[in-house]
Amino acid sequence: MARKRWRFPVHTVSKRSYPADWQGEIFTCDIDRTYLNTRFSSLKGVARIPFEGALDKVTIPGMAQLLKEVRRGPGEVSRHTPIYFVSSSPNQLRRVLERKFLLDGIEFDGTTFKNWGALLRRGRLSGLKKQVSYKLAALLGNRASLPPGAQEILLGDDLEVDPIIYGLYRRILAGDIPLGDLPAVLAQHGVSADDARGIAELKLRAGNIPGGVQRALIRTERTENPEAFLGSWPWLVPCHDAFQMALTLWDQGSISAVGTMRVARKLRLFDVSPASLETSVMEMVRRGLLDAKQVEQLAVLLEQQGLCHLEGPLPAVDPAWAAVSP
Repeated sequence: MARKRWRFPVHTVSKRSYPADWQGEIFTCDIDRTYLNTRFSSLKGVARIPFEGALDKVTIPGMAQLLKEVRRGPGEVSRHTPIYFVSSSPNQLRRVLERKFLLDGIEFDGTTFKNWGALLRRGRLSGLKKQVSYKLAALLGNRASLPPGAQEILLGDDLEVDPIIYGLYRRILAGDIPLGDLPAVLAQHGVSADDARGIAELKLRAGNIPGGVQRALIRTERTENPEAFLGSWPWLVPCHDAFQMALTLWDQGSISAVGTMRVARKLRLFDVSPASLETSVMEMVRRGLLDAKQVEQLAVLLEQQGLCHLEGPLPAVDPAWAAVSP
């Protein structure tokens, strides 16, 4: 008897289509602990779903403003940069979370959630916790519907395995891992043979796209030492807060300097101190992400808006970061 084909517990809704020759940046953002300060990882959480509302969700400081700037892009007129959300939360939360995005003023183009019901019906309770196979399937499945010219920027956090998943996704999409080697590589991260075959099928649908993942920004909550990410620099950028994410995106031309100031202003409203903003800038200088000319421009804008005062000599670029920079 033929083995029944396993389907990933992925539930995706896409609201945007593209011409085949479309090119540009596309953002894919995690939700739990990246955008929202809530997380659902237990059956008890599922039981509460019918009683949860969008107003109960708490946005991580500055992240809503950051995504508004992403949507606007670097110009004065919005370029409507595509934004997709991928979450391991159950798909029963879709309406609640999409309502939350709208309350926060976030325009988005698609959402992907984990189909917890399918997992429970098939007795795959362990699948509620496993993230690598699910998120790889979600990312590759969504990528297959995007034009080859899309350059993806990923936003995530370090509380689970986003850095590992994003690194695997980038290598798989680029064709750096031969399909024959993929099961063994994925097995090292707890992915079953069946799921590995499914991921290989999704990879074939998406094709080989070297450079398809431009960058990943990781909100660090668990990792105290950013040097832990040196091996993935500079394509993966650890960020302490939304301001460091904004600085990174400004540096690469994805958002404007004025938009970066709007993110900083929003953080000040959340009682983030001027000293903390200054520390965020100096840390990016230490890693070689920002140079003296950029800091001079930032200093003028931050001073004009009363956000913080950058003073004193700039730190030297740390040799460890310089050694791995292109």
